[in-house]
Amino acid sequence: MPGNRRRKVLRKRKQLLRRRDIVTRMLVDLGVQYLDSLGLHKASEFLRRQNVPDNVIVRVLQFPQLRRRY
Repeated sequence: MPGNRRRKVLRKRKQLLRRRDIVTRMLVDLGVQYLDSLGLHKASEFLRRQNVPDNVIVRVLQFPQLRRRY
């Protein structure tokens, strides 16, 4: 059993900065692309329509230095 716990801890550390919800991650990436091409208003409108949490939208679109890196 201790070996399993060790692997679990190592796996958890490796994925620390990654968003576990793949769909939300893909939507946020698309929203960032929209930000670059269409602007802030359209990007935030898109993410709201896709039910991305408001705190994530604000962090990703208005504070690029706080984006997760993966």
